[in-house]
Amino acid sequence: MADVRRMTDTAGRKPARVFVNIPILNEIDLIDRLLNRVTNALEAYDCIVLIVDDGSTDGTLERVRAVVAGSHGRVALLSRKKGRADCQRGAALLAGLKWGLGAGEFDVFVEMDGDLSHIPEDLPLGIETILSGRCDIAIASKYVDGSITTGRSFGRRAVSVICNVAVRAMIDRRVHDYSNGYRFYNRRAAALIPQYEIRYGSPVYLTEAMAIWLRNGMRVVEIPGHYVGRNEGFSKLRLSDYMKAAVGVVEIGARYRVTGFTRATQTVAAETPDDAPAAAAIGPGTHRDR
Repeated sequence: MADVRRMTDTAGRKPARVFVNIPILNEIDLIDRLLNRVTNALEAYDCIVLIVDDGSTDGTLERVRAVVAGSHGRVALLSRKKGRADCQRGAALLAGLKWGLGAGEFDVFVEMDGDLSHIPEDLPLGIETILSGRCDIAIASKYVDGSITTGRSFGRRAVSVICNVAVRAMIDRRVHDYSNGYRFYNRRAAALIPQYEIRYGSPVYLTEAMAIWLRNGMRVVEIPGHYVGRNEGFSKLRLSDYMKAAVGVVEIGARYRVTGFTRATQTVAAETPDDAPAAAAIGPGTHRDR
């Protein structure tokens, strides 16, 4: 962190504008630690941290509202109500992304989990990777040299590896960690996603978004990440989510390799966060990408 701050200061450049999109659900035991570590890691940047709450009932929502009130505009809250019982992490990420696109001219967009499975202190590395201009998207990968995984059983690791091998076979072998939600990308990549019809509100959204980026020639790199198993917080995924994910990956693979991705048919207004103005979304007319 200190090295990145010194590099920014000595270069004399204006601090980069960073938007961090964090979906959460019932994380009362972690929310204070999460926000403290994230905001501390971002001290060198002009940033907004958006918490997208999907209907917490354990006091998380009220605690975030209190933090927002004293954050001087650095933390915002988007309060949603899930329309389905299954995990809607993808829908939450998309809602946050649309708001971020309309909230300011951010240089870097970040997605990360709200249960501290992603290390906030790794934020500067991903941000600087995007600012260097060598890629459009950077993944804090579990599967490149230098990556660390802790607190995860052998069984969970094996399932993750097998699933990613299968996804790579269906989509594109250049990416090793499709399911990783710790992602950094530039504004061009961010603006691309709402231009397309997004079919998945589940975590399969991560694969769908990556496939759209790859199909459009976006440059993707994987940087070493530190993934912490979900010993803290509660996993939102059920067996049915994994089954639906398998079907979804096959369908996404077909669009990536054969039919292409359909453009969005109309503009959809972004949801309005607590105590913040509504943001416009992007949505041009219907046609296929290639």
